[in-house]
Amino acid sequence: MENVSVSKGVFAYKGNYKIGNKKKKKSNAQNPEYFDEPWYVAYSETWRYIEQAVENVRSRMFHEVMSNLGSFVLKAKTTPLNAKELATAILLTGVNVPDHTVLFDTTVSKLSKITPHIAVLWSRNCGNVKSIIEDTVYQLVNATESEDVVEVPKNRCTMRVLKEQVGKHYNTEDPLVVILPDFESFSTSVLHDFILVLSSYTSTLKFVLIFGVATTLHVVHRSLTYDVTSKLAVQVFHTQTQVQTLSDILENTVFSTEIPFKLIGRAFQLLTDIFLFYDFSVDRFMQNYKICMIQHFYGNNISSLCCHPRDIKKRISKLTDENIADIKSLPSIARYLKTSSKSANQDDNGDKKFKELLEKLLNKFHEFMHQFLIILRCMHCLFASLPGAPMGKQLREVYTKAVYTSNLTDSVVYKECLKLLGFLSKEELLSKLESVVKIVDDSADPTIKNIKSELETHIETIREASLDAAKASSELVTVNDKLNRLQLKEKLLKMSQQQSQSAYKQAQHDLIDYLDRRVFSVHLVDPSCVTAHEIFCYSDGNQAKHHIRGSLRAAIHTGLSDPQIYLDCDCCKLENDDDIPRTLPDLSIIYKLHLESGKLINMYDWLQAFLTIVDPQQQGAQRDVDLGMQARFTQAVAALQFLGFIKTSRSKTDHVKRLT
Repeated sequence: MENVSVSKGVFAYKGNYKIGNKKKKKSNAQNPEYFDEPWYVAYSETWRYIEQAVENVRSRMFHEVMSNLGSFVLKAKTTPLNAKELATAILLTGVNVPDHTVLFDTTVSKLSKITPHIAVLWSRNCGNVKSIIEDTVYQLVNATESEDVVEVPKNRCTMRVLKEQVGKHYNTEDPLVVILPDFESFSTSVLHDFILVLSSYTSTLKFVLIFGVATTLHVVHRSLTYDVTSKLAVQVFHTQTQVQTLSDILENTVFSTEIPFKLIGRAFQLLTDIFLFYDFSVDRFMQNYKICMIQHFYGNNISSLCCHPRDIKKRISKLTDENIADIKSLPSIARYLKTSSKSANQDDNGDKKFKELLEKLLNKFHEFMHQFLIILRCMHCLFASLPGAPMGKQLREVYTKAVYTSNLTDSVVYKECLKLLGFLSKEELLSKLESVVKIVDDSADPTIKNIKSELETHIETIREASLDAAKASSELVTVNDKLNRLQLKEKLLKMSQQQSQSAYKQAQHDLIDYLDRRVFSVHLVDPSCVTAHEIFCYSDGNQAKHHIRGSLRAAIHTGLSDPQIYLDCDCCKLENDDDIPRTLPDLSIIYKLHLESGKLINMYDWLQAFLTIVDPQQQGAQRDVDLGMQARFTQAVAALQFLGFIKTSRSKTDHVKRLT
């Protein structure tokens, strides 16, 4: 018998390499060159302001519900063990699940200060009762253990093991918190059995259940039978709706004078439409907002002037001659220079004067936006509660109309709102005006202060005005009046229009006329009509849509027809769109050949055409096909079928059918 050497065996060696714990190598590479570019400095500074504003909104939003949840768990901690019901919190989170990950991460971090035993269960990992119990016990038992040492393996995690571990190693007063973020996605039978199992241990283990419900409270009652719900002591917690969260974020970003970058026109409407009609995701809205910012700032040093008024002079001093020439070519500034008698000359002194003029224009735009946003809030305060709300109930709706309509004060909805304002009672009108005064009260702008004083005068007039109607005119048409038919008609029409009018109605009419002619018409001008708006505002909705909601099929067609666009290599450059050079990728060659075919494509002819392009040296229809070439062809055809451009034909086995 032949001896077999032991050295030929294979032995496992436990090394230091660990899956998932690979340390990232520290990169010695320097920051990209654009980090020091003026446009990137301005972009990063603005985005930091926006991120901080969003974080503040989320902190305020989560604070109340987290505080209530903490009190709920603390109350369960002091409850004796012999409780017959499971303490259950139902967290109504709204309809958008992706954003709720942030909410439940915050919940875990908050509750971990009260108890270390927290298990977060997702429906995708809990298809049956065995898996949900194993996952629950594994997280509760090993919550405080290090990742290197696992005391209880997952396949041995049972309720008996949990009871033993808690009795030996942990404080029995600490509640065991079980969180189900996506309650609706769980199987009803699994939930039914799982809750019954937990309720059978209430005498020895203290459980607290937290259900994340995205729709309504009725889902819990529809999913669980009475014998299960009778074992739950339920308390409901409401979170702020996603629409209200978006309104708060817009209030602190787009509608804030602290953020110089502004979304206007079609771009703003596109982002709000995507939010309201597609996903209700605040996170995705902010990512789309960031894309618009990148499109506005990227590679454009002119956008470095999109900053706070205190930094304008410093940024202007860093402009190059090329930047100044680009600024002069902006449509609004070129129009201003053409119509202004103070346009600068092309000499050095002229550039100096232009910089002074530019500083004045940028400060003027900041002043305009400050007044625009304040007056817009005043309009929203007056019009939001009108019957039917023609201008909308949310500030973002009024803002959309103001920045998307060429002339808001000429629109039908605006005139309708003015008419409805004339039907308000004295008490309602005074209440609205007092709210408007509070809005303009915080501004230090001289124009806004003047508007405030005028409004206070109108308020006093309306408050003192009487509601009693004045006596109508007693003018009559007598026989002695020598009037022709036309004059008589005009006089009768004038007399018919003369109505008794109270002092309050006259004061109300004067107020509405003042607001219309001297406030709204003056200050609510479309920002795209203001000089230098290109530096601060982004309104290109088509460009934003191209990057946010791109056409996948069109992108695939472009990539396969002209791969040089994506590969950026000289070998794939096409002199003509119909050319098929042999240097193209195999998939592109196959795709362009299939475009030249009819509804059915003969596979053999397709292969011969492919070989003619890829290997033109070999001629002859009956030649032996190289196996390597055949493999390349087969792989490209399979990829084209996977992309959905062709499918096999049942009528002819040696043909494929085009799907485009």
